[in-house]
Amino acid sequence: MKLLLVDDERLALVQLERMLRQSTGLTSIETYQNPVQAVERASVLMPDVVFLDIHMPEISGIQAAELIQTVCPQAHIVFVTAHDEYAIQAFELNAIDYVLKPVQTARIQKTLERLMKRKGVQAAPEAPVKSTEMIYCFKMLRFQTNGQPAELPKWRTAKAQELFAYLLHHRGQIVHKSTLLELFFPEMDMKRAMTQLYTAIYQIRQCIQKSNLTIVIQNTSIQEGYILEIGQVALDTERWERELENLMGPVAEHYDRAIQLLEDYEGHYLQDHGYIWAEHERERLRQLWLSLARQVAAYDLERPEKWSEALQLYERIQTIDPYNETEGLLVMKLYDELGHFDKVTAYYERLLLTMENELGLVVPQPVEAWYGQWSERRMSKEQ
Repeated sequence: MKLLLVDDERLALVQLERMLRQSTGLTSIETYQNPVQAVERASVLMPDVVFLDIHMPEISGIQAAELIQTVCPQAHIVFVTAHDEYAIQAFELNAIDYVLKPVQTARIQKTLERLMKRKGVQAAPEAPVKSTEMIYCFKMLRFQTNGQPAELPKWRTAKAQELFAYLLHHRGQIVHKSTLLELFFPEMDMKRAMTQLYTAIYQIRQCIQKSNLTIVIQNTSIQEGYILEIGQVALDTERWERELENLMGPVAEHYDRAIQLLEDYEGHYLQDHGYIWAEHERERLRQLWLSLARQVAAYDLERPEKWSEALQLYERIQTIDPYNETEGLLVMKLYDELGHFDKVTAYYERLLLTMENELGLVVPQPVEAWYGQWSERRMSKEQ
């Protein structure tokens, strides 16, 4: 496997190369600080994977990725950046991952595992381990043990719940106490904040024990932090994404499984808790769901007998991405084709209100033109 690393910061480039060599043992790794030179080299090297920073001189990592995909369409793109606001653009380019700096070895290992699965290069098969324990993160935190229905954990405080969710989010990685103090107890003096942190960790351990989950929070005294190890406990988000990655080929070949995966997405990642630090992962999973939903909806749209299903799916897509004018117009047209004429008007009026009040914009011209023609046809039929 040939890797191409691009980052204008020399130290970050050296660190990433070292991590990748230690994790994979690969020797075919080339590094570039100049993105233009990297793009030129990609057309010759034809790399399997390209790791790209985003903020770089001359051209951005987003632009470099577009150029590399043009000359080397089989290359997998991984963005490694200190900025999280480009996640949507990254996934629109079909990036396989979006890694935030400072990069952790455990996080790079997860990226490599994802790459191996995508390329079909997997380790020797092991006997499957069926976990009887599950943590649900879609919509809200829930625990499931011994085959019983998932339940809401009984947390002593909301702070303990969020601290657990944060450690779970960074599972397998050292989370420094200084990071936790700054995030969860920013207004307290050091002594009181440390007391609150120790108390919250104690409460988390008690809750885990009462829930019969085989999860361990290790205290790393050398680096003054905590590591949450989940062992064989499964996560619904990981299982969902793993099954999504296993869907290969046209939608028709895995239609039923795709529908099930769309239904299994019960809500956004930790949606009901609204943690700001979880927004990047929330958006990443949201984009994966939208991508699959749009593929299935487009497949349904080609078959008139499936238009009802297509409409339901586009309605759900619109609740997540309400400002997509093309899909909004599709929804209105499907309402018309299926005879839901009152919903055409209601949808248009709601769109009009949203565009004016929330965005200060007018309704897109194609939508307004279609609705105007539709209204005239309806009036002529009623007369």
